[in-house]
Amino acid sequence: MLLFLLRTLNLKRERRLAPERLAQVQHRRLKGLVRRTIQRSAFYREKYQGIDFDRFTLGDLPPTTKGELMANFDRVVTDPAVTRAGLERFMDVPENAGHLFLDRYIVSHTSGSQGQPMLIVQDQKSLELAFRLQMTRGNNEKVGVREGISRLIDPVRLAVVTLKRGFYPSATLFQHMPAAARRYVNVLWLSQTDPDLNRRLNDFRPQVLTGYAGVLEMLALESEAGRLRLKPELRQVVNNSEALTDRAKARIQSAFGLHVMNNYATGECIFLSNGCSTNAGAHINADWAICEVVDEEYRPVPAGTPGQKVLITNLANGVQPFIRYEVGDVVTMADTPCQCGSRLPRVARIEGRAADVFWVGEGTRRRRMINLVFAHAIEYLRDVREWQAIQWDRQRVVVRLEPLPGAVLDLSRARQAIDRELTTYNFQDVEVDFEVAPQLSADPETGKFRRMISLVENQANKAVPPHRPTIGQGMIGTAIGSRRPNRPTSANSGTR
Repeated sequence: MLLFLLRTLNLKRERRLAPERLAQVQHRRLKGLVRRTIQRSAFYREKYQGIDFDRFTLGDLPPTTKGELMANFDRVVTDPAVTRAGLERFMDVPENAGHLFLDRYIVSHTSGSQGQPMLIVQDQKSLELAFRLQMTRGNNEKVGVREGISRLIDPVRLAVVTLKRGFYPSATLFQHMPAAARRYVNVLWLSQTDPDLNRRLNDFRPQVLTGYAGVLEMLALESEAGRLRLKPELRQVVNNSEALTDRAKARIQSAFGLHVMNNYATGECIFLSNGCSTNAGAHINADWAICEVVDEEYRPVPAGTPGQKVLITNLANGVQPFIRYEVGDVVTMADTPCQCGSRLPRVARIEGRAADVFWVGEGTRRRRMINLVFAHAIEYLRDVREWQAIQWDRQRVVVRLEPLPGAVLDLSRARQAIDRELTTYNFQDVEVDFEVAPQLSADPETGKFRRMISLVENQANKAVPPHRPTIGQGMIGTAIGSRRPNRPTSANSGTR
């Protein structure tokens, strides 16, 4: 336990390193990662042919994409015992969630909110690092030896409110919480669908509350209504895994009287950043991760300017290396020093992966339906390359599925998956149909792909979006669903 504490406290020192010293630490770890990777990974050994590994810079390494890493999965990983087939068999059994793969690896998958899910393997040291970084850099209170020892006697009460347990990264993080970290933190894990959620939170009296932005906003509304009473014990609120809108942030901060720490991370690098304790945005843990904000041609963009994508390098994961891994987030780095005192680079704004929502319900009653409801259903449909959900009316959604090249989708399996998720999150009154599309394209008016499109007014009574996509255009399959209220279709719709 003492070793865990000392390693944790050492991370406080690195966050205040001068930029040139931090760059040296970062490059030393990058060189070590690359050398080990080319020795053990056939994929990277071929990809990096001709590179001088004694003098290379980060820009000399070609970017990687999810598609190529998944297509070459068995040649990417550095442990030959880890195979994609074995991993998929393991993750197809829900009861395996919370257990180690091959008795030594922690596995997860991304939600597929940006297309085909990525299967992720990491060792326990990587996960321990994530907790050590959160305890030091993602904490709005000072952490020292005296504080650490006191927490052994009186652990911090942490309430984690998520959608469900499973193999997705945020769930994996807490399901495999290191034993050493558990000595310092008393965790209560709840689902937002728990009918006793308010009572259990009130009884637990958390000092730290973490969850998706949508969940935190829902809890803020409960607090405003007087049903949730977390003051004065609550000292910190942390958003994970979902974009935090200005509206949600204002509501959460008003309800709890606390600054919301807004973490930015990906499943491929769960410790990418920690939310700033004073400013908006998050500080990149640049000693253990590299986040490059680039344009469409992979050219770096200056701080203060939004990029078109980011390239992420995880310096701690040696079993499944993610080196200059492309993620389609629109990120803007801060161009001024942060008042919190950290010298780590800071993400000022995240504009990509905004959590589009549907507001469903009857009459004046509205409920927020986020994209994870669909993503969790689709993530196990491994023949799906891309998906898009379109809300035709308040209670009716059509999900369009684009298969991988040469794949034939099993729509009955899709139906079973979505029915399970609708039941889990109590959306049985929402009717969801599926349609198969040969290709899903970007919105012709904006040039951007929209995963969630609502053709009805939202809760704020805003106007219907001007672009109404033609459902069924170019369909090559059928839609599944027995309850079919009338809706517009094109002449060549595949719906029967």
